[in-house]
Amino acid sequence: MTSTEPAIAPDDPSTVQTLESVPSPADALVNATRLIQARARRLVVPADPVAVDLYTVDDRCEGYQSEPVQVPRPQSMETTVAWIMAEQAIPDLILSGYRTSFDPATKTVTIDLRVARNSRRVLQSLSLCEQKALLGSLRETLIHQPDWKIEAVTFTNRGNPLAL
Repeated sequence: MTSTEPAIAPDDPSTVQTLESVPSPADALVNATRLIQARARRLVVPADPVAVDLYTVDDRCEGYQSEPVQVPRPQSMETTVAWIMAEQAIPDLILSGYRTSFDPATKTVTIDLRVARNSRRVLQSLSLCEQKALLGSLRETLIHQPDWKIEAVTFTNRGNPLAL
């Protein structure tokens, strides 16, 4: 019997998959653990609580669902942003941090995202659903809190306007 398919040499670089491109099972475990810990924080009622509606993308990625949570009154906006950021699990996107600032004159919050240097993805590679999950959840949550009086949310990437 003869085959019409070409033989593949074991040292052919086009057929060898590097270890860097193989997802690590440890990464999935770390992400799952981080998500469980982030969600568990919602169960703890702070000493001086204030109710906040946390908006997350729905299962079909078509809209948002709100969930009331209790956050500490001091730093309530910062805590809420931290919770949303902690619950994001976008494959291969590693954020090294973020900064928030509020301009009371324009009633605008700016969130400066910091992608880690070792991240396999950049913010511009996010699908529409991933953008809704990360950026949309932040925007919806911040704008829909009447006590905070926020009218707009902008995003930057290391200080540069984020264009997606």
